Amino acid sequence: MRRTDREITDRAWMEAVLNDAVYATFALCDGDDPYAVPLNFAYLDGALYVHSAREGRKVNVMRKNSLVGFSAVVGVDITSAEAPCAWDMRYRSVNGVGTAEAVEDPAEKAWALNLIAAKYSRTGCNVFTEKQLAAVAVFRIRVRSLAGKRGMD
Repeated sequence: MRRTDREITDRAWMEAVLNDAVYATFALCDGDDPYAVPLNFAYLDGALYVHSAREGRKVNVMRKNSLVGFSAVVGVDITSAEAPCAWDMRYRSVNGVGTAEAVEDPAEKAWALNLIAAKYSRTGCNVFTEKQLAAVAVFRIRVRSLAGKRGMD
């Protein structure tokens, strides 16, 4: 990272950013084409969990190429100055790389969906029918690396 003064290496700090982020943009490789998609997600114990319909581009891409990049940013605030070149931005961000794997076990899938639901509702859902579980794809992205960065304090 060029701006080492903004680099964050503290794992707990980076995990807090992931837990605070409303969404992350996931970067996938669809053959020779890059494909980036914003998704809601939950993070726990070194893994991100995402859900989707069972069919579609991102599901097809992750099943073919499990390598995933991701980026999450929180606390964004632009500070202006008289000269535009003196403007700055306050933010906390995490970029990472991981490996995606489909979660097929119904109990684990329900657990992951509840983890995602709890992040956004603060209460979770707790009950998923067999039909609901069969209709959704869930992926676990095992984090291989994280890099944190912050804008001005």
